[in-house]
This record gives sequence, C-alpha cells and structure tokens, in this order.
Amino acid sequence: MKRQTHSIIGILGNPLKQSMSPILHNYWIKQNGLKYYYCKFQLENIKGINKAIKKLNIKGLNVTIPFKKQIIKYLDKVDKTSSLLQAVNTIKNNNGLLEGYNTDVKGFLQGLDEFKSLSINKPAVILGAGGACEAVIHSLKEKGIKEIYLMNRTTRKAEAIAEKYSKVLVKRWMKKDIINNVGLIVNTTSLGMIGYPSLPLSLSQVDRDTKVYDIVYNPLETQLIKEAKKNKLDYITGLSMFLGQAQESFKIWFKTKPTINRYLIDKIKNNIVSK
Repeated sequence: MKRQTHSIIGILGNPLKQSMSPILHNYWIKQNGLKYYYCKFQLENIKGINKAIKKLNIKGLNVTIPFKKQIIKYLDKVDKTSSLLQAVNTIKNNNGLLEGYNTDVKGFLQGLDEFKSLSINKPAVILGAGGACEAVIHSLKEKGIKEIYLMNRTTRKAEAIAEKYSKVLVKRWMKKDIINNVGLIVNTTSLGMIGYPSLPLSLSQVDRDTKVYDIVYNPLETQLIKEAKKNKLDYITGLSMFLGQAQESFKIWFKTKPTINRYLIDKIKNNIVSK
C-alpha cells in the first residue's frame, strides 16, 4: 500500500507556545478534506528562510511576533497592503514564488465591527508599535477615526511609524490624561500574552463609553480585558481578529473561505490557557 503524504503549512514566530493556529487550521484542513498539516516553526532568526521554504516546498506560512517586518526582504513580492504597512503575516508559496500578504487589517476590522457603536469623532489610542500596529492604524483610518494617538515604550519606533500617517500623534507611554479621554483603546503589544507581563493600565478613570480592544487572544481574558469588565466597558478580545485574519490566510492558500462554527470556537477556547 502506498503511504499517504501530507504537504506542510504552518506558522513562523517566536515564541509560539501560545499559538492556537495549528488547532484552527488543522480543523479547517480536515473539514475541507485537504492533504495538509499545519505546524509550528519557532526560530531564533529567519536568515535564509526563503531557501528553506522553497527546499521543503512549504505551501504557506503565517508570520507572527517578531518576524512580520523582517520577513519582507526574503519574499519575491508583496501585496499592496503589506507594502504600505511594511508587515506581512501570510506567505504563499506560488510554485516557488514567495508572495507576502497582510490579513491583519481584515481581521482587526472584523472584530471592530462587533462594537455596537464607535465614535469616530473621539481619538483612539494604540499601545505598541510592532508588527500589528500599522494594520490597526490603517483599519482605524478606514473607519474614519479622526485622530490617533500612538504610545510605545520605545518612543523612536512610534515616531518612525507616525511620520508615515496624517493625524497620528506620538504620546508618552501610558500617559493617563490621554488614555482617560479617548473613545477607543487598542493593545497591539505582547503585554498580557502568555509568558509576558501584564499591561500596567488602570481603566477606572476612563470615560464610560470608552471601547477596549486587545488583539492578544491567549489568554482570552488578558488583564486589560479583566480591567474593562471590572469597569463595565465595552470590549473585544483578540479572538475576533485571530479568527478573521486566519480565514483570510486560509483563503489565500486554498482559494476557499473556511467556516467558523460554535464547535470550533469552543475547541479553541478550551485550549486557551487561563490566566
């Protein structure tokens, strides 16, 4: 009997302990009857990654912290959004041509749409200036948010991003009088993720109509989300963005948009570590 072989897709990043992507994509692979297996590639550096992808004939990869920007120089081409944001979270190996895409924008907007109301006239504050930050800026501008404040522990990184966009202003990290008077707070840092310290932010003094969006999804209830719940604020967890961006990645690889059902959501939630 001829042994069945499965082609590989996966996720590239470090750390990957917290990633639920294998559970999600392997479920969709099975659901769609595909002969693929999704696995983790946790690397210290990505030097020569393009040669490795082609040599192993890996169909596609998701890219996460800290390689979303570093990966670009190893790709043969990138889509318009990736070029604008200078960040890639999805790679497709198109017969040896490595194509980069950014599905974070669609994923973030999918979560943002869950808020019943969102004032575009009040500023939004984004915490963090890493690989997902510009996808969030792009999304908020698409929604019509008039002014965006960017806070990062390393001010220079935030300033480099802010220079690219109109009405994006850099503010001091965790400046309370700013945070307390915005309409939306978005965490794009790794703070709160499994294995990282919590985000040091109290929401007791913010306006009551402030919305909170943490793109970290593992744990599902980060300290920021717990703080939002405690103060009875509307919030969105990172699960919405995670599912949305993953759907788009799967569609890029296999030309079909996978379905999200209650069984799948429960399966992911049951595997997410409580914190």
